[in-house]
Amino acid sequence: MMTLTSVKRACAAAVLAVAVGGLTVAPAGAATVQSGSGTIDDPWVPTRAAHITCSTATLFGNYTAGQGHSDPIDTLVQGNYIGVRYITSDHYSADVFWHGASKWGFLLRSCFSLD
Repeated sequence: MMTLTSVKRACAAAVLAVAVGGLTVAPAGAATVQSGSGTIDDPWVPTRAAHITCSTATLFGNYTAGQGHSDPIDTLVQGNYIGVRYITSDHYSADVFWHGASKWGFLLRSCFSLD
């Protein structure tokens, strides 16, 4: 005889199986850095591992080609690990994720190296 708890567990397992079956995962090596405009309309791409190479690097909230970075968020130090979503089309900045504080922002391209 099935109890309410076992029915709930069976339903949860079925939902999880369907959800996991619909996921596709790209191999880690398939992540690429793309040029982007810095707008919300750019396609999502996986982040690529990188680390800070400058002694300090400011993480900014915004970047506009021709005007540069604005709205400082935080300061990263040499060796901090980041994930790079894309490099802007002018190759001056990149949209990055700082793992240490779980923050997204823009970073000067010359201050990190892809791993």
